[in-house]
Amino acid sequence: MTCSFYDLAFGVGSGGARKDTHYVRGSLEEVRQDLAAELAEEINLYLLCWYGARLSLDVYQQGKQTDSIDLHPFLAIAVAGYPTITFTGPEQPVGYDFEADEEAEDETDTLSYRMFAGELGDTVSVTVDWDRVQVPPLRGKAVGEGDTVALHALPGHFFHTATYGYQDFEL
Repeated sequence: MTCSFYDLAFGVGSGGARKDTHYVRGSLEEVRQDLAAELAEEINLYLLCWYGARLSLDVYQQGKQTDSIDLHPFLAIAVAGYPTITFTGPEQPVGYDFEADEEAEDETDTLSYRMFAGELGDTVSVTVDWDRVQVPPLRGKAVGEGDTVALHALPGHFFHTATYGYQDFEL
């Protein structure tokens, strides 16, 4: 029997940074915990704000992808001394002009650098408005420990084989 599952995908393609992390889970609570852990790492905030990292929750019903939810519009990053950063979509942060950081005389004074260097500490918090995210419940048998599934690598392209839990496809 083919499993139903959620795939929390967080990644950045080619360029100076690379990431292709996936969490294959059988419950939304597991996804929430995984996303909270990812967003607790300041380098990941940098990837979202500066590199326009992909952040989506893909829903697979009985092995077939049925939904892909962009999670950017549901995020809010609060950093003491800065306006709250939200997103209208990937590569679309609102509330802080990250492009202006390129013009700074001393890059170590920029929010981008502080995120990259992990200097924000307890001055940063991230919230996800899960009440607004319309996530369909899984139908049938949900993926569990030891299960293997097929993930779409890119829409219309090849698949990755993944197991329940965390995996990073970036080599």
